[in-house]
Amino acid sequence: MPIASTNYDRLEASAKLLLPPASYDYAAGGAGLEKTIAANREAFDHWRIVPRVMRPVLPSRNLSTILFNRTLPAPIVMAPIGVQTLFHPTGERATSKVFGELGLPYTLSTASSTGFANVAASNGAGNPRWYQLYWPSDDDLTRSYLRTAKEHGYEVLVVTVDTWDLGWRARDLDRGFFPFIDGVGVQIGLEDPVAHEKLGFNPLAANATTEQKQMAALYHTITTSRGLSPVWSNLWKLREVWGDAPILLKGVQSAEDAKAALGWGVDGVILSNHGGRQVDGAIGSLDALPAIVEAVKGRLVIGFDGGIRSGADIFKALALGADFVQLGRPILWGLAHEGEKGVRHVLKSLLAEFEITVGLVGSASLAGVNATLLVENRR
Repeated sequence: MPIASTNYDRLEASAKLLLPPASYDYAAGGAGLEKTIAANREAFDHWRIVPRVMRPVLPSRNLSTILFNRTLPAPIVMAPIGVQTLFHPTGERATSKVFGELGLPYTLSTASSTGFANVAASNGAGNPRWYQLYWPSDDDLTRSYLRTAKEHGYEVLVVTVDTWDLGWRARDLDRGFFPFIDGVGVQIGLEDPVAHEKLGFNPLAANATTEQKQMAALYHTITTSRGLSPVWSNLWKLREVWGDAPILLKGVQSAEDAKAALGWGVDGVILSNHGGRQVDGAIGSLDALPAIVEAVKGRLVIGFDGGIRSGADIFKALALGADFVQLGRPILWGLAHEGEKGVRHVLKSLLAEFEITVGLVGSASLAGVNATLLVENRR
């Protein structure tokens, strides 16, 4: 028997029973009336899969893909989710370990409750690691975060561009819940040597006071959720440190912004509305995907994030032109079930369902997964 259900809705329901209400609402909730969360799911119903039969499909499908000069066993990446210790004490150490076991890229969030080095150690030497940046208002701090990421083997930089200020998240507001002020999700800032220099103390020192620890947590939070939007003309500041390694912009939702990203020399975009947590009433991620694919015409890597709950969802996103997908909430609900055991169960279940779906629609590999296997649902 599995550790939790293989059905997403039942998995979430059992995770809700295991978690403190504030932790559950933090992950499950969205902006405003949560219409964007609903739109992400409704977008998948706009497309139906058209299976093809009598094709030479092997018993085991080849799901491998090449992404940034790495051959991956599947086009699946961990979404950059912070504060994971809210869902299990092992937090990012558990999720990064499982993604490392399977050779799939793990993306560390700037809002992580575990630092660069510890996540790298649990992820395992040689495994693909990405780093997601909430772009600080302090350039010295930005450079320090990027240098530390590079030193610990993080290969791809994911810059979140839609969350420079927090959306109107009613569930958290009603609870007065903000984990960062309690020192959860600020570990990268607490460990940073430039932050220590600017603060005038090390909040992790044995003699650090409670007030100093809180001050350091607030410094990290305020500088990374700054209320000041990043702008295209400052991308050179990231290149200056990151060099020629890949840079992706996460939070792109329009074809016009995807074209702009191409013009500014980034390597890819991740189509995302932050899981419906930023703007209420925004476009569903899958609904935005075809126009963005058409706009860039293969000249940028396109990642997809938003509403994936099953292997069939993964199939639809890839068939519509995404090069890879990111997994978010399903992994958190797995984490709530005994840490890495639950994460492993959910990730392997999604991989298995995706692999079965690819075969049953008549494809032997990802090369056969394309829009000819989908039809618009006009009802």
